[in-house]
Amino acid sequence: MECPNGCSVPMKSVRVERIFYRADRPIMIRDLEVYVCPECGCESVPLKSARIIENVLSGRLEPIGQFAAPLFQSPQPA
Repeated sequence: MECPNGCSVPMKSVRVERIFYRADRPIMIRDLEVYVCPECGCESVPLKSARIIENVLSGRLEPIGQFAAPLFQSPQPA
């Protein structure tokens, strides 16, 4: 896949974890395939992964477990 920014190197397929929000609650999707440009860092979500995200956010897929993480807020400049 070519980078949408026109970089000279092909994008690489990687598996990632991403946090999304459904009804103001965080949910995590693991092993989600995305394409990443090694030159500029641009990410692109293939249609297959977009369908998985859609099914998770709409409640058509059941969770396989739970996760918890501490929440941090970056300090605001004065």
